[in-house]
Amino acid sequence: MYIQTTSMLAALMVTFSSFAWAEETPPTAPKKAEIVTTAEQKAKAAELAKSYPLTTCVVSHDEVGGTSDTVDALYDGRLIRFCCKGCVKSFNKKPEKYLKELDAAAKPSA
Repeated sequence: MYIQTTSMLAALMVTFSSFAWAEETPPTAPKKAEIVTTAEQKAKAAELAKSYPLTTCVVSHDEVGGTSDTVDALYDGRLIRFCCKGCVKSFNKKPEKYLKELDAAAKPSA
């Protein structure tokens, strides 16, 4: 009986410690487009804008780039240009959808 109880306690301790460890590991947050605000981000965005392939917002398809309303954001080191902050929120819900469009525009035509 003592051996069975000790074995059960050991098994419970291993199970509990595994569970406790799993809860301590913070979940990784999904990447999000971050609106350019700092001087460092602005410098990076200005450099990336030289080769930006679109003249329209990747979400709404409204024109961007020449107006003061254009919202530049960085996503995983990439520049994404939007017509408004609302489009940044839409982009962050399904970035892979919009990145496909951006990547297609960046490919040279044959």
